[in-house]
Amino acid sequence: MAQTSSRERTVEEKLDSARRQIRILEDRLARQQELHERLSEDHRFREVVIERAAEGVCVCHDVATHPYVEFTVWNQRMVELTGYQMEEINRLGWYQTVYADPEVRERARLRMERMREGHDLRFERWEIRHADGTERAIAISTSVLTAADGSVHVLALIHDLTEQENLRREALLARTDELTQLRNRRGFEEDAELLIRLGRRNHQCLTLGYLDLTNFKILNDEHGHQEGDRALQAIGACLSASVRSSDVIGRIGGDEFAIVLPATDAAGAKTFFAALEARLLDSIRAHGWDLGFGVGAATFLGHLPDLAEALRAADALMYEAKKSGKSNVVYGQFEASRESA
Repeated sequence: MAQTSSRERTVEEKLDSARRQIRILEDRLARQQELHERLSEDHRFREVVIERAAEGVCVCHDVATHPYVEFTVWNQRMVELTGYQMEEINRLGWYQTVYADPEVRERARLRMERMREGHDLRFERWEIRHADGTERAIAISTSVLTAADGSVHVLALIHDLTEQENLRREALLARTDELTQLRNRRGFEEDAELLIRLGRRNHQCLTLGYLDLTNFKILNDEHGHQEGDRALQAIGACLSASVRSSDVIGRIGGDEFAIVLPATDAAGAKTFFAALEARLLDSIRAHGWDLGFGVGAATFLGHLPDLAEALRAADALMYEAKKSGKSNVVYGQFEASRESA
């Protein structure tokens, strides 16, 4: 009986040990299952984040090991930006599909080489062709990723610039004279007023020039509006070639132009307008036009007037110039204190 009892205790102890091992294994499996579920949830969460991102997100194999770009990640925003699903773009080819110009296509391929060489390629502007045939302006930022298995991939974030650039272009067109590509009256006044405010703040002088053509109506009547347009374009080109980047020029009427020269005193104004006068005369003679011009150049010292007053002063000088009956520049200098302004 004692021997039997001893064997029973041994068996029971082994069973208890086995039960403990089973519980340990069950706990371990439960923890692993919980970890797996958390990882799966994290993975699903990342997938949702990528899929719903406002930017285009895509991942492709490195072209050093794959002759054609093959995408493995392609979120919904990429579909909207390109018009293609991932399977379609992989079948058709990224470079062949979105870059219509062969030269641009080759530059895009070389970009991948530069990236592998360690160049920082962030927010580079490119134009791609959408599936509907329209052009999209995009900014691409890329980086190289190395997976756990040693494989190399490329992550690209793509931002759509199309609407932003369209709005900027529309805003520019609203301020630009279509014929001469100078500022129109609105664009001129906005920028001229800014220069006047800056001049007041920095206690600087300023010169405003007002140019009006002579015999322009006769040119239009005798040679047609196309020739008149060419004359206006030539005058605009002379102005553009004469000014500094800090100056403001505009076509503010039919054959009227205005120029603002910040930080320019009377001596500087005479130097500028003498050179402009010579350039205008050369252009008019070269085209054989029977045209003249009058320019009023008003230099303001002390507290600068508002734009309307400055234009009136320059306009009055311009009419004096035109009274002579030949191309001429008349200069004037005005000074006002803050109290009298």
